[in-house]
Amino acid sequence: MFKFILIRFLQVIPVLLAIATMTFFMVHAAPGGPFSQERNVRPEILEKMNEHYGLNDPVYVQYWNYLVKICPKKFNPFKLFVYDKSEGRRVFNFDLKEVFGIDFGPSYKYEGRTVNELIAESFPVSMKLGIVALTIALFLGVPAGIIASIGKNTALDYVPMSVAMVGICLPTFVMGPILALTFGLWLGWVNVSGWFTWSDIILPSLTLGLYYAAYVARLTRGGMLEILSQDFIRTARAKGVPESKIIFKHSLKGGLLPVVSFMGPALAGMISGSFVIETIFQIPGLGRHFINSAFNRDYTMVLGTVLFYATFIIIMNLLVDVVQVIMNPKLKYE
Repeated sequence: MFKFILIRFLQVIPVLLAIATMTFFMVHAAPGGPFSQERNVRPEILEKMNEHYGLNDPVYVQYWNYLVKICPKKFNPFKLFVYDKSEGRRVFNFDLKEVFGIDFGPSYKYEGRTVNELIAESFPVSMKLGIVALTIALFLGVPAGIIASIGKNTALDYVPMSVAMVGICLPTFVMGPILALTFGLWLGWVNVSGWFTWSDIILPSLTLGLYYAAYVARLTRGGMLEILSQDFIRTARAKGVPESKIIFKHSLKGGLLPVVSFMGPALAGMISGSFVIETIFQIPGLGRHFINSAFNRDYTMVLGTVLFYATFIIIMNLLVDVVQVIMNPKLKYE
């Protein structure tokens, strides 16, 4: 297990280096600059601003300086958790500079703020939204897939799978306004925007969760049908084993393997791809910073969020690989 995880972590280094390199040069190749949209700025002041942030240096010098900043320089385990006064408890510290010595630099558009501070402040919001959405997706998708597999080619199969197909074809930027209009404006049950009370998470997490629940349902159905067609299941039925025991004890573990494979990218996609939901419902998550930084030519914010998201996705995929091997002994640590 240790060798397996070590090899995966060593593979992360060239992947992140390639992502950082491509993102850096793509951002700098885009027309304009961080301060090109500023109005009523005298040329000499603009020159001073570019000089202050090192934007007048050759591109290869900026690239090297950036690589030096984002390389981990330490690991302080005592800073992994900090006390949050608003939550009234200790929470995970997402400030990479305090924990790992990684510095993404200052934001060009948020005066007096660093990229590390913005990520540490906004990512927990996106993560909370993603976890709740994932819970909804599993709570709805897994039972629907199991029911569809049990009643193959019957109404128990056609109805949930038809609903799942509608959910797959209906994107979040369509589902979100529909739910906001129905439950927020017409019925007035919840707020349609903002992040102030616990109820504000209902509509955005439901919008995101329903979309992924459709995929979970279809994957669960496919995995369960494959297991239920195996010889050992037919043998168990011939011996008179109760159907409930066959489903939940003998079939469910193997049938959920496709769902487990999907969970890593799905959770990463819920968190990193939630910028549409955050924009619709005005949620102060990291996705909104990512989109705004692209429009504002905020180089450091774009690079910081891309690398942060890339690292998170890689870690999620690693965890999925480990869980898959644990659930299926036939797989090897390779």
